[in-house]
Amino acid sequence: MERSISNRFYFDYNATSPLAKRVTDYLHSGDFLFGNPASLHASGKKSKKHINETIEYLFQLFNLKTDTHKLFFHSGASEGINSIFKGLAFKFFKEKKKVSFFFSEVDHACVVQLKEDLELLGHKVIFFPVDKNGLFDQIELTKSILNETSEGRESYVNYTLINNETGVIWPLQWAEEIKKQTQAFIHVDAVQLVGKMANWDMLSPELDAYTFSGHKFGALKGIGFSFVSNDIEFSPLIVGGTQQDGLRAGTENALGVYSIKLALHDMKEQFVASEVGVAKDEIEEALVEFLGDKGEVVARAAPFRNLNTIFLVIYGQKAETLSAKFDMMGVDLSTGSACSSGIIKENRVLMAMGYSYENSRSSIRLSFSPLMKKSDVAGYVEKIKSILAK
Repeated sequence: MERSISNRFYFDYNATSPLAKRVTDYLHSGDFLFGNPASLHASGKKSKKHINETIEYLFQLFNLKTDTHKLFFHSGASEGINSIFKGLAFKFFKEKKKVSFFFSEVDHACVVQLKEDLELLGHKVIFFPVDKNGLFDQIELTKSILNETSEGRESYVNYTLINNETGVIWPLQWAEEIKKQTQAFIHVDAVQLVGKMANWDMLSPELDAYTFSGHKFGALKGIGFSFVSNDIEFSPLIVGGTQQDGLRAGTENALGVYSIKLALHDMKEQFVASEVGVAKDEIEEALVEFLGDKGEVVARAAPFRNLNTIFLVIYGQKAETLSAKFDMMGVDLSTGSACSSGIIKENRVLMAMGYSYENSRSSIRLSFSPLMKKSDVAGYVEKIKSILAK
């Protein structure tokens, strides 16, 4: 049973992951990469070598090629997504060109909160809705994009592959169909992808961009990466140097970059989709039976869900009270609500899915390790049920 994190049950992998074993082993070796990769001395060349090895590994692992995509590193997905969408908006603003951006109402906050800045630059931001199961209407979205095309505006879409709160998957095939029918630019928020679904390493070369955060799968915090189509140009968010072909200035974080390779190597070697999927399903079945009419699993009827997430609404309960009880009993999880100074705000994702204001403030999210085993189930269920019973 996984209680290795300060002797606690850690059920918050969608927020951040513990460091992968290969990463901790490397750090224990003390052989830190500290040289500036742009320097010509031996220490700098060593850092550059590790960065280049990681880049080569990422292209090979994710089934992409340098003749279709380029790659740049950043501090994480929030920066990466801002870099791409703000970078496109600035580029077109300088060219006195106006375009349309399509975002979902359940996208991550780093996407949703771009609206004001993009509109200040003269662009149009359109939010497309989702239903009770977190699904969008592909036909309607395609029509909306084509309508913008008919009015002479190019479209740029953010596509959340796996929702961080609900675990709902939008298959890449759907994005490919939208791309084929509209020729819109499609950026895939792939932050929750690694270790959360089968064949997580098979990206589509037909789509324009993908963004990842390293700390979601066992790499160091403060490092992420994005693939971007070679056909796409954008104004860099961070300027001040020519690093990374001008896509992101600043001295590269060689140690962080290398931790990405180490963590992904561990995940590729150890992840078994069927094992974690069966374990999650058994936990979910037990909790559904235990809760009865006192709560529900969000988006349980969605056709595609990830392998590690159970998002619960516990009717009549307050998220911060539930969270505090779990915390006191040695369990780390997320509420799914934005809390500040003890005041719960409505969960905008649940509200967008049609949940009531009250129920949107009564949610907890369990997100398990991608390496969870069926043997973990009994202990996890016993612990969760014992807390909910109180």
